[in-house]
Amino acid sequence: MDDIVNDLSLDRSLSQLCLIFAGLAVTTLMKSSELGLSTAGQNRAAWLRDQAYASLEASWSSQLIDINLARAALMLAIYESSAHPLYTPERERKSLLQLDHIIRSLGLAFIDSNEPDVSTFTPNTVPAARRRLFGATGKDDLHSHPSASKCTCTPSPSNPTMISDPISPFWTYVPPCNPLWTPDEADKEDCRRLCWSALSLVASYTSRCIASRKEPSGFFMADPSNFRLLFPGEASERGSSDLKAQSPKDSIWALYCRSMLLWNFCTTRLRQNTFTSDETADIALQAWREAQEIQDALDSHNCGLDMTLLYMCREYVYNIQMLITSALQSFHGPGAGHLPSFTRKHAEQWLRHLRYFVSRVPASVKHMGDSCSDSFARRPFQVTWLASQISMCLLLWENDRSLIEALEVAKDILGPLELLNTLWPCPMLQSTCDELRKRVISICHSTNIPPPTPTNSSFPISPRIRGG
Repeated sequence: MDDIVNDLSLDRSLSQLCLIFAGLAVTTLMKSSELGLSTAGQNRAAWLRDQAYASLEASWSSQLIDINLARAALMLAIYESSAHPLYTPERERKSLLQLDHIIRSLGLAFIDSNEPDVSTFTPNTVPAARRRLFGATGKDDLHSHPSASKCTCTPSPSNPTMISDPISPFWTYVPPCNPLWTPDEADKEDCRRLCWSALSLVASYTSRCIASRKEPSGFFMADPSNFRLLFPGEASERGSSDLKAQSPKDSIWALYCRSMLLWNFCTTRLRQNTFTSDETADIALQAWREAQEIQDALDSHNCGLDMTLLYMCREYVYNIQMLITSALQSFHGPGAGHLPSFTRKHAEQWLRHLRYFVSRVPASVKHMGDSCSDSFARRPFQVTWLASQISMCLLLWENDRSLIEALEVAKDILGPLELLNTLWPCPMLQSTCDELRKRVISICHSTNIPPPTPTNSSFPISPRIRGG
């Protein structure tokens, strides 16, 4: 018994120590822009990261694995996905694989296997979420319901998780929790959100790999059939006395998770030609229908809870439609007019949503020195994402060289990206940014349109913000 107690104590101490170091590493890095703790803070964050990694390795090697270790691995993956002096794509990839292995080892993605409302997905089939409307009791109410024409989200000033920041170009809406939950129920929701957060890192990594024409690594979480989880906040919707037209499968966060599941399925199954020609065509059409259902549900959200999260959903939908178009054309040729395809109209819609996101950046920069609004000064993990948006704009232009708007949006993104590179010095990501600028300038010269403005001139950092 003493040995067991000692083992349990060691298990807790190792994983808790790892979590503490990992959490401190991320929070210290977030405070260590050139407007904050600067180089000293970045060095301290790197030391904390090393301590967390050593504790994680010791715990993993000893097979002392628990939920705290998964939380720590998530924090480390966020750290390695962020701009810091030692960032490399390989470090990011390894941190994601480590997180993936721990979640798989603990079976965290299966904790809702016995829940009647959980969406389950069969291997090698399109992940389509079942829907149950509030108040539905019959079998026919389980699925195939169209999305509500208008969302039933109800933002409340009394709930701080439901208030959207009109300035910030980043996420502002947190899915609700039920204050009446037992500790076990709250822990279960914590596990769900941990897994969905991990999936968002994996999906983002995969998206950036494909945008830069690199082959992504394989992940356990990239297979939708490995998920038996309620969506974030879905458990809190159950037992509601109000009859609502909107399914919890169509909430903002549920749509985000559904779009990531579908994206990962398309990249791991459809894109890699694992099916016959007929199977590919059938699955591609099913995936297109699911993408369209997600798009329709997004269109119903006029609540304005989180415009950035809605954009992230749309980004995955457009990526999916591009990938499906490529898969179908590889079998049927580009002239198959009877098949759905990613058209210029889709590209223009995507660019319009992206341009709206970018248009919010200047207001955020003006408030960057305010204690209540420091989005850019604490967002080192947005650098890689912004770089991937430029890559996607250039890819859209390569597919349709009359789509000048794609170049204009790419030029608009360069300013925020270079500002983040100034705030978060990182040789690897700075090199990527420099290469993207060269590509954009070269294409602008070849198409006779004005090149982007000089580096950092779009968003100068004022002396007030610098602390001068």
